[in-house]
Amino acid sequence: MVKTHKMHIFTGVQLACLVLLWVVKSTKAALAFPFFLVLMVPLRAQLTHFFSTRELRALDGDQPDADEDEPDFYAEAPLPG
Repeated sequence: MVKTHKMHIFTGVQLACLVLLWVVKSTKAALAFPFFLVLMVPLRAQLTHFFSTRELRALDGDQPDADEDEPDFYAEAPLPG
């Protein structure tokens, strides 16, 4: 549903956000951590400029797309034990 290079860009954005939050948490700026955490919401909203709504739906969650006929194999696989 999503091209490989778009998945890499999305993963890179997520990794950059994780690193930013980790750095803020690990420095004296840790008191500003909630502020940086809240700033992730508008950042997520800005991703609509780079990704279509369908791509973001596919990348973000595990909800099946409305036009998807076949269920996800990994979501439907029985757990061992």
